[in-house]
Amino acid sequence: MFFLGSGSLLSQAVHHTRAVGINIDLVCCPFGDSALPRLKKLGVPVLESNDPNVDLLPHLNSREDSQLFSLNNKRILTDAILKSGPECFNIHNGLVQKYRGLAEICIFAALCNGEDRYGVTLQKLLPNQKVDAGPILAQRAFLLGDGDSFHQVMKRSLDCCVEMFKDNIVDISKNIYDSYYVEVSQHVYSYKDIGRLCAGAGPDRFSKASNLGPYRAFFPRLMAAVSAVEFGG
Repeated sequence: MFFLGSGSLLSQAVHHTRAVGINIDLVCCPFGDSALPRLKKLGVPVLESNDPNVDLLPHLNSREDSQLFSLNNKRILTDAILKSGPECFNIHNGLVQKYRGLAEICIFAALCNGEDRYGVTLQKLLPNQKVDAGPILAQRAFLLGDGDSFHQVMKRSLDCCVEMFKDNIVDISKNIYDSYYVEVSQHVYSYKDIGRLCAGAGPDRFSKASNLGPYRAFFPRLMAAVSAVEFGG
């Protein structure tokens, strides 16, 4: 099995995969990524790359017997990767029926829009496919309370990502899984949406959406954008 991604979500997935006895061919993450110390401690093969579409590709060619799992990966995978051999999977932070795109903007949007539930989606990645629009293997949702803010929703969604990975990785490795399509949102959320989301949220919803808490350092661009918003001025 191959892995591509970054951060704690990646290292937790690799650790669990080793623990359940699945062979790991290679883990690809950016240079200097925070996952590296734990990955090296686990003793798994690691490829550091800021362009996995180029650097990872030679390792995947003709590996039809394997799988590639993308976790907290900021790069859109090219069709060359998706056609290279392994089946490719991704866990998206969002319920794709409403929220596709960058994880932090999906959560920000859900809170600005006053949603009462949020969740994550396990998908198969296919060539010639739109972002976050592949067949679904599983989804996990949770209710949002009146007091939930960005950092609480982010923490719960990341926990859901880990749980969903653990629940499905063995079956995926054995190629025993079902998938289905749903009607996904036509919109893909990005930083271009922040102004519109803030304008439609009102002070209360904006306050929850902009409360990044301990994730401020992880999303400096989002922190800068919400810090510039003023109401009633």
